[in-house]
Amino acid sequence: MYDNNPITLLSLPRLPARIDYQGAAILLNFDPVGIRMLVQAGLLKPLGNPLAQEHKYFATKTILRLGDDEKWLSDATRTVKRAWSQKNSARKARKVK
Repeated sequence: MYDNNPITLLSLPRLPARIDYQGAAILLNFDPVGIRMLVQAGLLKPLGNPLAQEHKYFATKTILRLGDDEKWLSDATRTVKRAWSQKNSARKARKVK
């Protein structure tokens, strides 16, 4: 088990078979909120069929494979950028009113 510390996770002799948002964020170099955005956009699929409010886990093997896929990384980066842009626009619109 790891404590969501990047150094601890990356120092393990063998990565765990499944990781949570924090672990996925560490391995893909996104922040945990970005991982949630990727799940919402359908670019990342958690293991099992968790409900919206349940803790989600990802297969480490899949996360590592996606990290090697340049096209997926580009799509994921654009998706997170777009999601942040929409959130910021909505926030600014609420301030103006």
